[in-house]
Formats: sequence, C-alpha cells, structure tokens
Amino acid sequence: MKFGALAGNFGNFGEDPGIDGCLAVAEEAELLGYDSVWVHDHVIMPSGVTSTYLYNDSGTSPFVTEQFIYDPLALMAAIGARTTRISIGTSVLVVPYRNPLLLAKMLSTIDRISHGRVILGIGVGWMAEEFEALGIADYYAHRGSVTDEFMAVCIDLWTQNGPSSFDGKWVKYDNVGANPLPVQKPHIPIWVGGKTEPAARRVARYGSGYHTVGSTPAEVAEEVAAVKAEMERAGRNADELVVSMLWAFLPALGKEELIDTLGEYERAGLHHVIGVPSLRQSGPTISSTHDLLQATLEDLRLLASEVFPAFG
Repeated sequence: MKFGALAGNFGNFGEDPGIDGCLAVAEEAELLGYDSVWVHDHVIMPSGVTSTYLYNDSGTSPFVTEQFIYDPLALMAAIGARTTRISIGTSVLVVPYRNPLLLAKMLSTIDRISHGRVILGIGVGWMAEEFEALGIADYYAHRGSVTDEFMAVCIDLWTQNGPSSFDGKWVKYDNVGANPLPVQKPHIPIWVGGKTEPAARRVARYGSGYHTVGSTPAEVAEEVAAVKAEMERAGRNADELVVSMLWAFLPALGKEELIDTLGEYERAGLHHVIGVPSLRQSGPTISSTHDLLQATLEDLRLLASEVFPAFG
C-alpha cells in the first residue's frame, strides 16, 4: 500500500498561510516518507450550483464561492521545485477546462521541473455552471468525448518524434512541435477518475491507473473487476493497472481499525490511498487556518508513525 497526502489547495489554508501552507504539507509529506502529494481542480466557483455532485449522498455541491482555490498546475510546479522525491498528482484535473495543447505543454514542463514525478489523474467534470462561466458550455453535454480527444492530443504531443498533426472533432493542428517532451516515457501516467462504465472504458483505452473516491472495500473490488474486464477486452494486460482512492468522506478510524480497514482495501485491489484520515483523539480547538495547518501536519506525522510500519 502506498500513501498520498492532500496539499490543501481547495481553501484549506485560506489566504493566510495560503499557498505556503500547501507547500509546507508537501515538504512535510516528503520528509515523512509519503509516496505522493495531490491537488484538486476547479477554476472558479459559481454561486447557486444546481448540478448534481456525484460523491455524496445528497448530490449537493460541498463548495462555496468564498473559498480560496489555488490553481493546481501552478501549485504542482511549485511543489516540484521544493521537493525531490515525492510524486505529484491531480485528484482530479477536469480535462475539458483547458486548451489541450496548452495543457500538454504545462504538464510536460511540470514533469521536467519535478524530474518525472507527475501523475495525471483526470475527470470529465460535473458542474455545468463552471463550464458555462468558462465559456465552454457547449462542451458539457459532450465532456466525455472532449476529454478523450484532449487526452489523445496530449499523448500525441508527448510522444511525437518530430512535428505531428491532429484532425479531430474538437482539435485540429498541422505539423506542430511541442518540445520539451515529458521526462516519463512513453508519457505522463494517466489515472482515470470516476465510478461509471465510461470511466472503466476510458482506463482501457489509454489509462494506466484507475482513481476512485470514497468507496468501501467491496465497492473497490467491484470497480476494479469492471475496469480489468474492460482492459482485457481491449487486449491490455490488466495486471499493470494501478488502483488509487481518494479517502474523501470516509470516516476517521482509530489506529487498529484503520490498519485493519486498509488491509481490506489492499486485498480488494487498492494500491494507493490518498488523503489522511485523522488519528488525533483530541486536541486544541481549530479556530484558524493556521490551526488547521498544524493539525494537518500532525495528522501526517501520526499516520506515518502509527500506520506506515504495518504496511512495510
């Protein structure tokens, strides 16, 4: 089992300590032996969101317009420059939000800055209001096919041997170069987020990882079986699949229960758990973003000291 920490770019540390808090989490996670650090993605946050959020029981958006959202790609570059070993991932990047030629260049640059440590977790997006605010409302109904084509563009630009061309429904270019290419070969690993059949097929087409959110061990086993079946139908080796999960809304557990539960996840096929369930039994009241940063760092330390040894 591998462990990832969340950098906290979704407003965890507000304006103060803000981005410095995110970087402090990344640096501490690397020092403690975490395998990865992760960022989330939204560009802006509309008010009055009525689109259905897929990862809680109510379907209501858990986000507010006032929260600070630090750009994930800019933060990844900063983390890459401030660390030397830890992988840097997106959970998840909403692919249709960014021009794919620009996205490919930004990610290859970050992979160069970090010397080959980027993991690209991707999603198709869920908030129609954000698509509209970004001027891409037409993409929303077709966001699955847009995502697939944009990823095909990125892969083309990351693997080209000399200028290449692309003629798709959403993107067209002719004889363009896109150096520098990423450090990682054949390209930056793509971990596909989602719990749907299209997500499973997306993994089979071009993903090297499957990224789920807040599933039970039994649900992970079902999701992994579905993804591997799609990979086998596509003629791919399902044993190469990396399975990750954002802990998200799952409950905090005591040490022994958490170790037992993580063991169940491991047996279900999970390789990489992202997000730190708190092992703090009690402590001072968290009344500021500075308090939250200190609590987050303590959670990182407790998980590393109390849980990591059980997983080698």
